[in-house]
This record gives sequence, structure tokens and C-alpha cells, in this order.
Amino acid sequence: MGISLGCIFGGDFIKNGRRATIIQFNIIGLLGSIIAMFLNFWQMCFGRCIYGFATGVIMCTTPKMLAETIPPYLMDKGFGMSTSVLVNIALFLVLLIAGGMPDDTTELGKTNYWMIVFGL
Repeated sequence: MGISLGCIFGGDFIKNGRRATIIQFNIIGLLGSIIAMFLNFWQMCFGRCIYGFATGVIMCTTPKMLAETIPPYLMDKGFGMSTSVLVNIALFLVLLIAGGMPDDTTELGKTNYWMIVFGL
């Protein structure tokens, strides 16, 4: 839900400057991740919504900034699709790291490994 709202309203934040918007929403996303680390269901949901909103805004502003700053002759060399490729690589790495989670739910309650995966 948060990421879809971030994508819808992301264009409004671009007016303040692309670079400033990306930096601000990276910080907001980091705060959302920290809030989501608490062991309270509603705080986890709230933190994930904040993180998702920040991610949606960043996913709107980053391609726009790349299109405006990179020379046109370099766009065909991989810079045009770099945002999508890097997001997919990061998701793949997090899924690989999540493979180390214990299968047994009793062991899962004893370890904090899920917090590392959740934070990434």
C-alpha cells in the first residue's frame, strides 16, 4: 500500500528538487525500517508503510533524475535501465540471505536473524 501511494504522490515531491527528494526519502525509508524492527505488529505495519511510501517516491524520482543528468549517448549503454536492474539484484540478494532462516518456528523465535533480513 505504501509503495503505491508513494508512486502516486512522488511527482509532487520532485518539484523540490530531484537530488534533495532522493536524499530526504532515503532518510525517511531508513526511519521506516527502524520503526519496523520493533516487535509490535502495528509498529511493524506502520514502519513498512513508511518505508514503502519512501520507496515509491524514490522509484519515481530516480529515473527522472537519471534521464536529466546522463548524456543521451550513454543512455543506451545501460544507464537507462540501471534503476530496474539494481532493484532486482538487491531483491535477489535479500532472498538469498533469507535462505539462511531456520525452518522450525521454535528456532525462529529464538534467533534475531529475521531482523537482519527484514531490515535489508
